[in-house]
Amino acid sequence: MKLKIIWKYQTKKKYQITLDTDWLEIKEALLLAEDFESTGRTKEIIFLDQFDSSWTKKQVIKYLKELEEEPHNITVFFDGGFDQSTNRSGIGVCIYFSQNGKEYRKRFNEKLDGLLTNNEAEFAALENAILLLEEMNISGQTIIIKGDSQVVLNQISGDWPCFEEQHERFINRIETKCKNLKITLQLDLIKRNDNKEAHSLATQALKGNKIMSTIEVT
Repeated sequence: MKLKIIWKYQTKKKYQITLDTDWLEIKEALLLAEDFESTGRTKEIIFLDQFDSSWTKKQVIKYLKELEEEPHNITVFFDGGFDQSTNRSGIGVCIYFSQNGKEYRKRFNEKLDGLLTNNEAEFAALENAILLLEEMNISGQTIIIKGDSQVVLNQISGDWPCFEEQHERFINRIETKCKNLKITLQLDLIKRNDNKEAHSLATQALKGNKIMSTIEVT
């Protein structure tokens, strides 16, 4: 989650003006707010999030403390594959996150029926990644999403037009879920060689090898 500061400032001659900042990371916003307060001329500071909800400084500090106990600093790798010989798909998701001062990795894969193309398998992998975040009770955060599918990432971002009805259905479900969870996706297109872990999970799913694990990593 990012915040914007709405700063009500009073000059030496008692003239008041309201200023606002660009979007800032939470810790950066808090530091800047404290600097504003040090001027001695701050009348009021309000923090505004990307979902138009307002926060007080105390609420932001409380949120940061609670965040340390919950999964945060989340990066998601996803991949999907379609086997034309069996008309089945395999999806793989790998989630890296921090919690209570430690680093973790969650891995998940699944074999799916009913999809028709490799692109649909890729969309299904991303949708399942978002559902996993919901199961982890993730909300109000910016999530880094890494994948090697240009179609999925560019259609989700709106950089490419979407003419496929099934893709549009995936996009609508993903956008609705993200809105409900108040999460923002930061989409990063990576090379296939940098997505080996998620790719391996999808391949294992097609072979019938189910994987669901969470481990601490160093």
